[in-house]
Amino acid sequence: MTNIQDQFNATKSGDFVLAPGEYEGPLVIDRPCVFDGAGATLWANAGPVLQVASEKVQVKNLRIEVTGTEAAGEADVALKTTYAGTKLENVEVKGVVVGLPQESEAWQLPGMLSLGNFAAETENTFSIELQAAASAQLECAMRDIRLSPQALAVGKNVITLTTAELRNNTILYGEIIVKTAVNRRIYIMGKAQAGAPVHSEGTPVSDGPAVSLPVQMEAPREMIAPNVSDANVQQVKRGQRLSIKDLQDDVLKIAFEYQTDDANLEIDGYCFLLQENNRVRQDEDLIFFGNQESRDGAVRMGQNGERPLVLVEPAKAAPDVNRIAVCYSIYGDNQMQRFSAVRGAVVRIFSSDKEVYRFALDELHEEKTAVAVELYRYKGEWKMSFVGAGYRSGLRHLCEGYGVNIE
Repeated sequence: MTNIQDQFNATKSGDFVLAPGEYEGPLVIDRPCVFDGAGATLWANAGPVLQVASEKVQVKNLRIEVTGTEAAGEADVALKTTYAGTKLENVEVKGVVVGLPQESEAWQLPGMLSLGNFAAETENTFSIELQAAASAQLECAMRDIRLSPQALAVGKNVITLTTAELRNNTILYGEIIVKTAVNRRIYIMGKAQAGAPVHSEGTPVSDGPAVSLPVQMEAPREMIAPNVSDANVQQVKRGQRLSIKDLQDDVLKIAFEYQTDDANLEIDGYCFLLQENNRVRQDEDLIFFGNQESRDGAVRMGQNGERPLVLVEPAKAAPDVNRIAVCYSIYGDNQMQRFSAVRGAVVRIFSSDKEVYRFALDELHEEKTAVAVELYRYKGEWKMSFVGAGYRSGLRHLCEGYGVNIE
């Protein structure tokens, strides 16, 4: 794990820009500068994770996270400053903020809101109680969720959440951002299911009476990428092949993370179950948001927030499935949207909630579609190939190459 304090100290003076990734803290900023995290995460088991010990400091584009459970003293402090003039821009925290006059230290927000199962093919409305330590704005980029109101007042707030008319077996997973001087994230989890009850606990108005929905703090883990920072993660390179014999009976979670300044850019996940001839058996062997689970149960498609998440159980793969290709494609026909608009793209692979491999997709530029990882059988055991190959022609060409008929 990179020593972030040594990196910062080595620059002696001037502004500092991080490379995307994760860095173990703590970190002390003890000189005037602009500290640009470039979308990186700074974490520590106990706080303060980041301390600002100088005037004229601006921190931007950074996630600061306390990962441990100890809450005594300053152990739960994500960000501490002794200078009231410290400036923050696009900074997300998990933990307490100390020393900013415009920021309360008393926030107690849930990390997860579980909606459970709700009726498919119809709108559902939930009322959620949130306690706000200060005035805040709410932001939700999920296309299947509407929130009202868009702001929090100090004290108890009742938020109305309305889902779109989701198809049966659609996994709803995303987040609400609570915005003050910093951003705080609340994950939302639920599933649209035929036969489940229609929820109508509130109406989409800014105020008025509503019935509170009990908040379940524990959500099903199978469709959530673990939020961990592991110094022992193996960093792999393009073209590398590894045996996963010891993992082939596990559920492997393959998460794709990236940053972009294009709010309209979306990247979806696609998995192809392939025979020995590197072609699908039938069109149903393409697993994506419209066909979320393979018939043998070996591959399932979900989301980690707005990012694609793939679950693979190699041991369940049908005997005539020889290869599983995990791919990502920029959604839509906008030819201006390519991987050159993406930074910090990384594939993270978990087994039993432990991150085992991390693969940076940092060689993609003009491509719209990429084959990231392949799992394949070789002499009776499963292996993994880190491909990282991109295609400028987009998803259609890839599908046709694998034998999937595109209308």
